[in-house]
Amino acid sequence: MAESLDHQLHRLDRAYRGIRGQLVLLVLGALALSLLVLLWSAQTQNDQQAERDLARVEAQLELLGQRLSGQVLDYALWDISHRQVHLANELDPAWLTQELGGSLYDNLGIDLAMLIAPDGSIDYAMRRGASWQATTQPPHPLPPGEGPGAHLAWAQWQEQPVLLAIAEIHPESESLTPAPAPHRLLFARYLDDPLMEELRQVTGLASLALSAEPTLAERLPLLDSRGRELAWLHWTPQRPGRSILLAALPWLAGVMTLFILVTFVLFRRLTRQLDQSRAIGAELQATRSGLAAQQQAWQALRTLYRRGSNEEEFLAAVLAHAERLLGDACISIWRLEPETQRLICRASLDPAQRGESLDLAPLEAYRRALQLGPYLAASRVEAEPRLAQIRDYLRHYGIVSLLDIGIFDGGELRGILCCESTQPREWRSEEISSLTALSGLLSQFSESLHRRVAEQHLKRRLEFDETTGLPTLRKLMAKLAEENGDFTLGVLRITGLHRLNETLGFAAGDRALRELVLFLRHWGERRELEAHLARLPSNRLALVAKGLDRGRVEQLGAELLSALNAQRWLAPETPYHLRFFLGLARYPEDDRQLDRLLLKAELAVKQAREHPHHPLALFDRRFGRWMQHQDQLTQQLRQALARAELRLHLQPQFDIEGRLRGAEVLLRWQHPHQGLLAPADFVPVAERSGLIRPIGAWLMEQSIALLAGPLRGSGLRLSVNVSVQQLHDDTLVEQLDALLSRHRIAPGHLVVEVVESLLLAPGMEARLAKLRALGVEIALDDFGTGYSSLRYLQELSVDEIKLDKAFIDPLHQAEDAPLARSIIAMVRTLGLRLVVEGVESAHQVDFLRRQGVDLLQGYHLARPEPPVAFLARLDARAAAPKPDA
Repeated sequence: MAESLDHQLHRLDRAYRGIRGQLVLLVLGALALSLLVLLWSAQTQNDQQAERDLARVEAQLELLGQRLSGQVLDYALWDISHRQVHLANELDPAWLTQELGGSLYDNLGIDLAMLIAPDGSIDYAMRRGASWQATTQPPHPLPPGEGPGAHLAWAQWQEQPVLLAIAEIHPESESLTPAPAPHRLLFARYLDDPLMEELRQVTGLASLALSAEPTLAERLPLLDSRGRELAWLHWTPQRPGRSILLAALPWLAGVMTLFILVTFVLFRRLTRQLDQSRAIGAELQATRSGLAAQQQAWQALRTLYRRGSNEEEFLAAVLAHAERLLGDACISIWRLEPETQRLICRASLDPAQRGESLDLAPLEAYRRALQLGPYLAASRVEAEPRLAQIRDYLRHYGIVSLLDIGIFDGGELRGILCCESTQPREWRSEEISSLTALSGLLSQFSESLHRRVAEQHLKRRLEFDETTGLPTLRKLMAKLAEENGDFTLGVLRITGLHRLNETLGFAAGDRALRELVLFLRHWGERRELEAHLARLPSNRLALVAKGLDRGRVEQLGAELLSALNAQRWLAPETPYHLRFFLGLARYPEDDRQLDRLLLKAELAVKQAREHPHHPLALFDRRFGRWMQHQDQLTQQLRQALARAELRLHLQPQFDIEGRLRGAEVLLRWQHPHQGLLAPADFVPVAERSGLIRPIGAWLMEQSIALLAGPLRGSGLRLSVNVSVQQLHDDTLVEQLDALLSRHRIAPGHLVVEVVESLLLAPGMEARLAKLRALGVEIALDDFGTGYSSLRYLQELSVDEIKLDKAFIDPLHQAEDAPLARSIIAMVRTLGLRLVVEGVESAHQVDFLRRQGVDLLQGYHLARPEPPVAFLARLDARAAAPKPDA
C-alpha cells in the first residue's frame, strides 16, 4: 500500500511540473484552464484523502491483529499451560479462572477466550471477564493451520464479527514433550462500540461504522479465512478539494489580472500537500517497519526472561529496546523498596541517574495516578498537578515532558518505567501501548526474580544454620552419603546455653555459638584434622573426622572436651562457662546406615551426660539397654490403645483481630506411671513400630466426632496431622469418606496437615486431590523445612500453608524478619491461606498483623488444652456481649 501511494505521489509531481511549463501557452484560456485545474486538483485531493483514510484503517486493523497474536502466543507457548492442559489429570478450574479469567479482560482487553480440545469441543470459555457456558461452538470459520505460531482471522460468533487469534498449546522448554494432539487457545476481540470508538480516534474518521451490507463508497470488507465477506467498515469520505474550489472561484470571477499569481500560489499549496502526503506515506511505512522491529525485540526480551537472565542483563536489554522505540528520550527503570518506600534508580541511559533515590511516601497523587492508570503521560510537566511534588527533581534534570508507567508485583506497585524528554512531546498511542507491554514484561520479571530470591533464601535456610553458618543436619547427611572410607561421627552437647539466653539474651547466646564454631575450627586446623562441622537441633553440634583409628579418636575427643570445658565464653565483657559432652560412633564399625549411626552417637552422648566426670563416650553395644527401653515403650503404647490412655488436646488458632477461628488437634498419652507425655516422647516409637496408623485413625475419628458434636454449627475448623504411613495407606480415602458421611460433616471444616516432603512422592498429588474431593482441605505443615519451592506450590492441591516458627524466631532479637515477610507476600500472591505457628510474643503478633497473615497459633495466644477447656473458651466467646453496630 505504501509503495502504491508513493508511486501516485511521484506521478502527480510530474504532472504539476508539466502544467507549470505550459503556463505561458495557456494565458488566453486562463479562466477555463484555471477552472479545469481547480476541479481536477480538488478531485485529486479527495482521492488522496480517501487512500490515506483507507491506509490508516488497514494499518490499525493490522496493529490490532499483531497485538492479539502476541497475546495468545504468550499463553499458548508456556510450560505451565502445557502442564495444566496436557499433563494434568483434569483441568484445574482455579488455574483457568486465574490465568484465563477476568485478568485477560481487565488487563489485556480480551473479550473472548476459549480452550478448544483436539476434537473441536470447548473445554473452557471466558466472555468479558466471566466464565461462559452458553455456547458449545467456537467462532466460525476458524483459520486453518497447525504447528507453532498464531493464526489470525475474522470470524462470526453469535451473529457478530470478531477478530480472533488462535494457537496450539506447546511447551516453551525443550525438556517437555509436546502433546501429539494439542489443545488450541483462542483469543478474540469484539468489533463493538468501545473498539469502534478507539478506531475512530486513532484514524481520525468520526463517521467510521460497521454494517452488514456495503452502504457507502468508502468501505473496507472484513473477510473470513475462506475469503467470504462477514461485514463492512464504512465511513463518509472527506472532501478537502471542496474547500479549495470554494476559496478560489470567487477570486477567479473578479480578478483575472491576478491569474498567474493565483495559479502559482495554488501550485505551491498543492506541492505542500504532496509533500505532506509523502510524509504520511513514509510514516506508514516507518510504522510497519517499527512494528516488525518491535516484534523481534519483544521475542528477544521474552527469550532473556525465559532463560532466567540476571537483573542487570535484562534491564539493559529493556532500556536498549525502549531507546530504539522512543529515539531521544531519556529512559530509566526505578525499583520501589517496600520497607523504606523509596524509589531507587536501578538502570538508566544516563549513567549519572543510576543510584538516585526519591521518597515515594509523600507523593500520594503521583502514586495514585500510576496505580489507577497504570501510566502517567504529560506533554508539559509544569501543567500537570500530579507532578507538583517532584518539580525539583524534574528541574534538576531539565525534564519538560514524561511518560511514567507502573511496574507491579502481586498487584502492588514495585517500580516505575520512566521515559523523559527535555523537549515538549506528545506521546503517541502506539508508544504508550508498546511501553505498557514492556512494563508488563518487567512486572513478570520482577515476580520471577522475587520468587527466585525467596527460594534461594529458603534453600540456604534448609542447608545452613543462620546463626553459625554451619551446614544443617540435612546438608550433613547428604555430604556423608557421598563419603568413602571410614569416619567418626560425634555429637557435641552444649549445656548451659539455655540459661545464658535467659540471663544475657538470645544475641549473647548466638555470639557464644559463633565463638564455639571458630574455636573448633582453629582447634582442628592446628592438629591438621580432616574434619567437618554441622549444626544440630537442641544446642548440639555434629563433628565428622576421617582417617582416625578408635584410640586416636578417643584421645582427641578427651583433649577437645578438656579445652572446651576450660574455656570462658563471651570474655572479657561477660565471661561465661558452658559444659560440653561428646558422644562418638564410627562408620562402618558401629553401623552402615547414617540415620542409625547418628542415633548411636546420640546414645553415646546421652551416656556421657549420665556420668558428668566422664564427658566423653564412644558407642558401645551395651547401650542396647536403650533399645530394650524402646521395645518396652512400644508394648506399653500398644496397650495404651486398648486401655484408652490416649488423649486429644486442642491448640486454638486466631485471626489477626484475635477472633477464634479453629484449632490444631494434638495428641497426648496419659501414661500410668510417667504422667502426661508429649508426642515427642512416643510418636517416634509409634512410627518405627507401625502403631502410628491405628493411633492416627483414632485421632481422626475423635476429631470428626468433635466436629459433629459440640462444634457443629460453630463455624470452626479443626486441623489434624496425618502421618506419612497413613497417607501411603490405600484405604485412607475410603475410611475418611465413611467417617465424613456417617457424621455428615460439611465441607471446609476438616483440615488435613501433611509435610512438604510428601508432595514429591509418586501418586501423592492424586491422593490429595481425592481428599479435597471429599470436602477436606489440605494444609502444608512446617513450611520451609522441606522442599520449599514456591513455584511448585502453584501446581499442588493445597489450601493452606503453615509457616514454621523458625522463620519468625529472628523477631526475638530484631524488628524485622525479611525472609518471613517475603514468604508471606508470595503465599498471598498464590491466594493460599497462611497460618503462622510458634507465636511467642506480642512483638511477633504486631509484625504478623502488619503483614496481613490469616491465622496465628502459639503459646503467646493460647497453649494446647483439653477439649473441655476449649469448649469453655468457645462458650465464653458466645456469651461475650457484641459491640453495637
